[in-house]
Amino acid sequence: MGELSARTGVSVRSIRYYEQAGLLPAARKPNGYREFDASAVERVAAIRGLLETGFTLDEVQSLSSCLTAAGGDAGCCGRTVALYRSRLAKIDLQLATLATLRGRIEERIALLEPC
Repeated sequence: MGELSARTGVSVRSIRYYEQAGLLPAARKPNGYREFDASAVERVAAIRGLLETGFTLDEVQSLSSCLTAAGGDAGCCGRTVALYRSRLAKIDLQLATLATLRGRIEERIALLEPC
């Protein structure tokens, strides 16, 4: 786990969390240590990329079979695009809400500035 943390720049705590969430499979050695396969670095990068883009852990879990280029099924591309479109729609709604709030604050400032 420490080696994977060093190779990915992700904390051991996060790696443990991904494993517990079922996103990062690991085999147990007889001494109790976790052993990750060669695709673990790529999986961690994919998980981090999705989380940093604003996806929830549930959304990432829905794409768990798509987290490596070699391991995805034929439906991965469609599911991934749909998830990105959904995220984009949420961002557009947030932007519209923020624009409305900005306009209201500008109106208030205009009313209060002569004070």
